[in-house]
Parts: sequence; C-alpha cells; structure tokens
Amino acid sequence: MSNSFLDRPRRRVWPLLVVGAVLLLVAVAVGVALESAAGPHKPESYAPPATDPLTTSGATAKSSSSSSSAASPSGALTLVQGNQLVDGLYVGYPHSTTGAVSAAVEYWTQLGSTLDPDRAATIARLAADPTWTDGPEQLAKGPVATRQELGLATTGSVPAGASVQLEPVEYQLRNSSANASTVLLLADYTTTTSSEGSSTHLGVFPLQLIWTADDWKIANPTDGNTYSDLAAIPGSAQASADGWAELNQ
Repeated sequence: MSNSFLDRPRRRVWPLLVVGAVLLLVAVAVGVALESAAGPHKPESYAPPATDPLTTSGATAKSSSSSSSAASPSGALTLVQGNQLVDGLYVGYPHSTTGAVSAAVEYWTQLGSTLDPDRAATIARLAADPTWTDGPEQLAKGPVATRQELGLATTGSVPAGASVQLEPVEYQLRNSSANASTVLLLADYTTTTSSEGSSTHLGVFPLQLIWTADDWKIANPTDGNTYSDLAAIPGSAQASADGWAELNQ
C-alpha cells in the first residue's frame, strides 16, 4: 500500500461519525456503523509499547479505552494475500503476525466498503469464527446503520451515487498471542452520496481475530474498547509515538 494517503487534503482528524467500525463492535459485535474517531489526547506518561507482538507481552496503558495489553509492531509490515479467493474475499492466511494483520486489512476493507447488508453477511459467513453463529446477522446490520446515518434508504438496492470506502494505512496490535489478536487499523474512510458529495475522515478500526479452521477468523467480540484516542495523522511523530506502523502492499 503506497503512502499516497499523505497527500490527501480532505482527510480530517476530529470528532466525527466514522460510518463503519465501532458502534456495532461495541453494541452488537463487529460491523460497519458509526462511532467517534476523535483526535489524539495522550497522557504525558504514555510510552510506545514493546515490539514483537506475538512473542513479547507489551504492557503500557494509554487510557481507559486503549490499555488492553498494548503490543506494538517492530516496523512496517508487508501485507500478504490470502491463498484462496471466495466470492470476492481473500481467505487462507498464514499463522503469523503478518497473516493476522493481512486478514484484518482484507476483512475490514471489504466490510467498510459496502452498503449492501447481504454482502456483509456473505463476508461474515466466509471470515467469521464458525462458532459465532449469528455473526452474519450482526455484520449485516452495519450497512443498514451506515445507510441510516448517511440519510439513505435502509432497504433495497444501494442508492445511485452512494458509496463508502475504507483504506487502512497503518496498524498496531492488542492482546496478541499465537492464536488470537486484536488488530487495530488506522484508516481513511470516505463516504459519498449524491447530495453531499465525498468526504474523507480518519478513524481507528479494531478487529478481534482468532486462529481457527486453519485461518484467521473474526471473533465474536469481547473487547469493548473503541481505541478512538489513538487516531493520529499517519506517518506523523504522534502516530509513531502511539505505536502505529506502516502497512505496505
């Protein structure tokens, strides 16, 4: 993934409605809905957490919303592609940190870039933990909530001229072990409607993953943290201090 995002003048870091991440993550599990992605407010005592997240336990508390066993990557990560394309979604990732982050990027990019609840349910059937039996139903609520917040009809075909697009640009980890990880993605989120045009904002998008059925799967969420206080301009000194690292493709 290139660093062209650094040149996008429309990106804003402010209290905003990010149509996509945390409302369903907190209220009804993981989904595409709306939540605040406020600009960073960091305690002076904060220090970047430890590196090598799957083998080293990082432990620095930034705030009540972001203190969940912080584990920072050691540097930029080059994404890998899943080894199988099913219904437009790549699955089949390596059992590694790179595999977990790559899966999170693929899953969130797809979930955050659709206004079609049936598509979100399909993604869930392919990417969610098989034991999370109502995952497809929960994830399908995301596009419905997104449409509502954008002032669009919540049923039927996606209205003409309406779209959403999620583009992860940096990452960090929480609560990581060999078989589980919460991947945080710092992402540009663009919404477009025929009446309002396009607007791009910055948000933090968390995703809990577990290793099961020989792949990284979306877990039935138990972490209610929004991590919104970690929002920072990608590539900035603040982002680096907060533990963000670049994603490369």
